[in-house]
Amino acid sequence: MKLKRKLRKQKEKQELVSKALDYKEFSTQKNEKTKVFSMMALSNLCKHYRNYFNIPNITDENLVNGDTKIPVLTEKNTLWCTFKLEDIIQRTFRAVSRLIQEYEYEDLQNPNQRKIKDFKNEFVIVEFSKMYQEELMELKFGFGKYLKSNYKETEKALKEMIVLFAYYEIFKKQIQDKLKDFNKNNRMYIKTFITKTDRKFEEIKDVIIEGGEPDFKKDMLELLKFEEAGIKIKWVGYSRKQALKLKKCAESQICGGIKI
Repeated sequence: MKLKRKLRKQKEKQELVSKALDYKEFSTQKNEKTKVFSMMALSNLCKHYRNYFNIPNITDENLVNGDTKIPVLTEKNTLWCTFKLEDIIQRTFRAVSRLIQEYEYEDLQNPNQRKIKDFKNEFVIVEFSKMYQEELMELKFGFGKYLKSNYKETEKALKEMIVLFAYYEIFKKQIQDKLKDFNKNNRMYIKTFITKTDRKFEEIKDVIIEGGEPDFKKDMLELLKFEEAGIKIKWVGYSRKQALKLKKCAESQICGGIKI
């Protein structure tokens, strides 16, 4: 048993040294770093879209092949559904196959491929994690006072969106110097994807900020009044279901006893 444990530790040490040497070489290759980190950022963006918004039938194979299909998002998926995010999510998912083509990552099933080793290298992962944490902290500093809510569902939706912003910003920073090397079709696709996502995310950021530190109960009741008057509104950051509960309990004057 002691011999087996000793041999195992020796093997682990050798693997760690090998990964450290690979990372040292990786760190000197700016072009390769850009490829790996832009792909990692895009992959994480896809993963969080899929998980946060409960988008069904999106597998790694779908992403690699670029054959994803996005259903119409409803309040069951996300409080951000009124922003009609389906287009930018679809473009995000399909951008994966474009990068795979440009970066020549087609052989993703081969674990011995150097490019795959870089993605799984603990030192590379740590560097990317630091990059993400720095981006996230910067966003939290800018939006911090807007990320708290009396309602767990609203606060969760706000914090999830900040995570999406962080991965997207990393992707943009990493990809900007690579686009000139892409073929014309892929370059135009990624540029359009960035333009449309920028526009949509700025719209969401404006809504988050313009709310300040709102009175959520009052705001939800006001939104409901507008809707009942036939005005099309956006329920982002709020829940129509919660608003209806508030109205009902207000009418019956027993609001204090209802958990929302």
